[in-house]
Amino acid sequence: MSLPTPSSSNSTTGGFSIPQPGASLLLSFSFRPSPYSQPAPFFILGSGPLAAQRAFAAIEANASVVVLGKGNLKTVCEELRWRVNHGQVSWVDLDQFSDIAHDTELVNPDLVDTSALDKYFSGLPPSVSPKFLCITDTLLSATTRRSRASALSIHTLCHSRNINVNTTDHPDLCDFSFATTYRFPDPPVSSAHLPTNGGALQIAITTNGQGCRLAGRIKREIVTRLPRDVGKAVGNVGKMRALAKERDRNAEQISPSILGFSSPSATEDSEELDPCADTDTAPTPNSPVPQRPGRTNSIQENGLSPDGETTADRTRRRMKWVAQISEYWPLEKLAAMTEKDMKGYLEDEGAETETKAEVDPSITPMETHLSCMATTKPQLPPFSVPLPPPTSIHSIFPSLPNPIKPGQILLIGSGPGHPSLLTIAAHRALTELADIVLADKLVPAAVLALIPSRVEVVIAKKFPGNADRAQQEMMERALKEARKGRCVVRLKQGDPAIYGRFGEEVLYFRNPPPLSPSTITTTPAVDYPPLPPTLVIPGVSSALAAPTMFDIPCTQRGASTSFLITTPVGKGGKMLEMPKYERARTVVVLMGVARLGSVVKTLIGPRKDAGDYPPYLPIAIIERASMPDQRVVESTLEDIEHAMESAEVGAQRPPGMMVIGWSVSALWGDGNVDVLNEGDDGEGGTSGKRASENIGILLEASKTIEGEFWEKNEKEMKQSEGTKIGNSEDVRRVRNWLGDGVRWRVREGLASTWDMFNINSK
Repeated sequence: MSLPTPSSSNSTTGGFSIPQPGASLLLSFSFRPSPYSQPAPFFILGSGPLAAQRAFAAIEANASVVVLGKGNLKTVCEELRWRVNHGQVSWVDLDQFSDIAHDTELVNPDLVDTSALDKYFSGLPPSVSPKFLCITDTLLSATTRRSRASALSIHTLCHSRNINVNTTDHPDLCDFSFATTYRFPDPPVSSAHLPTNGGALQIAITTNGQGCRLAGRIKREIVTRLPRDVGKAVGNVGKMRALAKERDRNAEQISPSILGFSSPSATEDSEELDPCADTDTAPTPNSPVPQRPGRTNSIQENGLSPDGETTADRTRRRMKWVAQISEYWPLEKLAAMTEKDMKGYLEDEGAETETKAEVDPSITPMETHLSCMATTKPQLPPFSVPLPPPTSIHSIFPSLPNPIKPGQILLIGSGPGHPSLLTIAAHRALTELADIVLADKLVPAAVLALIPSRVEVVIAKKFPGNADRAQQEMMERALKEARKGRCVVRLKQGDPAIYGRFGEEVLYFRNPPPLSPSTITTTPAVDYPPLPPTLVIPGVSSALAAPTMFDIPCTQRGASTSFLITTPVGKGGKMLEMPKYERARTVVVLMGVARLGSVVKTLIGPRKDAGDYPPYLPIAIIERASMPDQRVVESTLEDIEHAMESAEVGAQRPPGMMVIGWSVSALWGDGNVDVLNEGDDGEGGTSGKRASENIGILLEASKTIEGEFWEKNEKEMKQSEGTKIGNSEDVRRVRNWLGDGVRWRVREGLASTWDMFNINSK
């Protein structure tokens, strides 16, 4: 499924999005009681089926519901009458609070209920003073409908008492509205000891009054497209969050002050430790943290583990792990987690795998592997020339392995994300050859979905602070499974040779450590023969594919003659030096978005060994390239941090990467491919007298442009004396690319034409 068309948006002159009136502020409101206050009841005026619907929704939100009507319960709809009789809803007869004769001609009938409500509300204690009133008997299709004059009178009364009102079919008399909602039900419980999620996942759709019936249809479309067990996935993540906090809080001899809380009650205020709390402005789950030095889970009396990690640090680390699991793992895997699995992931011990289906224990892994390869025939489109025979060294189909040989390790790149960008070799390895797949966390769910259900799938626990340990675990697991005779696919994102640590794995598998006595389970011990060489299958690198998805060339005649791939993250999380600025070069930065601030400071700050990067140099941050929700944020080095923090961009969508250089703007609009003109000095575009003359022209023009960006560059140009920072033509190029006074642009979505290349999962 892809978004219908890629969309784009721009910032305003001041650098912030232009508000578009007409939207609703969507809030999730709960009436759960707290230790500090008791929520006021939810009042509903009316006694028909719509009132019953509103009452049910409020009850599910833990509200105490009071239905206001006239007459006895015989006039109430069947559902409300049942809920009143079973104590779920309170009933108030407004006739008891009306002291005006209904047949008196001097009385305005539109004011009768207003007077009764005023008297009833006045008699309520302050603790249950109403905050919400829903008027349901103004429904257009109702046989007996409240008049607009009466609804307006009640609305006026409520406003005088600071009561929020919803009036059905009168949008102008509404302070709040009800969205079309769906609550995912509890999943079936296969055994009594398994917890349920309590229906935690809800979705809400609103058309802001433009099409209520259409909102219901859109809701159905969304629900049917989500996995059936998505509600269970939400419940499991919630339980994992609780486990991440609970273990340290309940540790013996650990005081609240060690945990970072002033008192036991203050533990409820620890959401700042939770990067996956319900908010649109959550920090990136990729925030750097120190690598863990040891393998221990014990807590000492001073609150420190033997590896020097405080209890509060452990809790923060676990919460980051939960955030990463929520971001990267397939929903199906999240739904399949058991409590044992959760504890194992959080503690870096215990359960490490999640099997998509059990393999028949009577069949050995090698027999399964050979059977699969023998019965599976290559399915390829016809070619105009015959393919080489399978025995040829040029064949794309590997020959059947010799049954007497041990298993095989295939180290595979999965490409940028879209399943159609897998190589033929990678696709066959995943769908036909693999007995077990050891995948990095960045491999998207769409690729994992191609793996048959018979294949065991393990996802690396490369969470913040645990990358080195998780890497070692995956290598040990691959070696262990290969020695059993299984075909092991080590699956990595992009190309394994581009910051994929494939070199470490190739060397490890080439010279594996000897088997320890504890790992030998057969009697007598089996003398395993050496493993065959690891087969490395290249993948389409995201460093090249991601910019291409947004028409950003890494090299372009007239804009960039070379490109460089780098990262600011070294071994153990150490910050590395960034390359010096070269005008004709595109710099691709991987694994650096979480350190955007320090990267930008390094590039445009003072340097002893090289000239500064121009602050107006184009930069693009590309996220989730080739996936339906792919996005690019285009700006300048000077403003990219502001862009990523803006409401327009919102939360990050990892994985992300940076592209820096003039190639970012090269293909926008009519093109900008004259950056490297003949006679270019390689530093600032033009030099000498011509650059000095252009400065004066630009300074005059920039006086009409508002915004911090242009004012700052005007000041810099006055100080530049014709250097590259003050190059008038370059600043003019940036202005033409982004727009006058515009500081960033956001484009997102995958073109629907990519649906032609969708691959069905098995």
